[in-house]
Amino acid sequence: MAISSQLTSGKKWLSHEQLIRRGDKPTNLEDCARTINKSFTTCITDRAPLSISKKWGTYGIVCILFRTYFKLKSHNLCKNILRAIKVADLPELDRFPMAHRVSMRYYTGVLASFDEDFAKAEPDLQFAFDHTPRHFHSQRRLILHYLIPARLLRGSLPSAKILDEFPELATLYGPLVKGIKTGNVQMFDEALSQGSDQLMAMGTYLTVEVSRGLAIRTLFKKVYTISGGSSKLEVKQFQAALAFVGVVADLDEVECILANMIYKKYIRGYLSQEKRVLVLSKGNPFPSLNLIQ
Repeated sequence: MAISSQLTSGKKWLSHEQLIRRGDKPTNLEDCARTINKSFTTCITDRAPLSISKKWGTYGIVCILFRTYFKLKSHNLCKNILRAIKVADLPELDRFPMAHRVSMRYYTGVLASFDEDFAKAEPDLQFAFDHTPRHFHSQRRLILHYLIPARLLRGSLPSAKILDEFPELATLYGPLVKGIKTGNVQMFDEALSQGSDQLMAMGTYLTVEVSRGLAIRTLFKKVYTISGGSSKLEVKQFQAALAFVGVVADLDEVECILANMIYKKYIRGYLSQEKRVLVLSKGNPFPSLNLIQ
């Protein structure tokens, strides 16, 4: 099964690259996907004793198939495969070779990320990263392209050690992280704009964009701290803070931002729209994101 898997993969990518060089549409890749899908069906339906079953080749084939679907930008087809696996009588994933487990957790993590299911995406991607040998630098970097955005949304920022190990990621995420840490929303916006092409290519732009709220939250927490921890703050104080970091917003827009922060539980409190005042909870008005995600 391993040899069959390698041959299928090799033929697929050779034909795909030849078509790209000629400028043709890679229809061969679609044909190969159908062929690999048949191999997948053969694996999961095999009735031979488990010791000699083709079922042990399932995840190796699935990872080749997922890679093909990703090349075709047909991520939705991966879900059909996952549904088939769920109802199939297969051994637990933990019994398969580590290479298959790592690849599978990577793909399920990326797919969960695309579905904005970050509670599922983060542990899968973290497993893939933790079990990928350090000398597989490009694979580890690829995993981080999805793991970092998934962790950002719960306020978990990449460490300096990780960014030092991957200079390309430091260039992309360093200014974003600094913007979040310092509450410099303008710095975050500029970094997001500069990295937009790369983030869009990876399919993570919208996820990273959502983390802009973390930079605003840091800024608003500074307003709270500077006020001496007052439980009542005027909306115009937050407007002034945004203006200080180069973000122009009228009072209605600022109220909308605050309302969204309260809805997401980034801030505990309520808005008094009549008085244009934010009334904060007296107990931990800016809770740890780990507690609310």
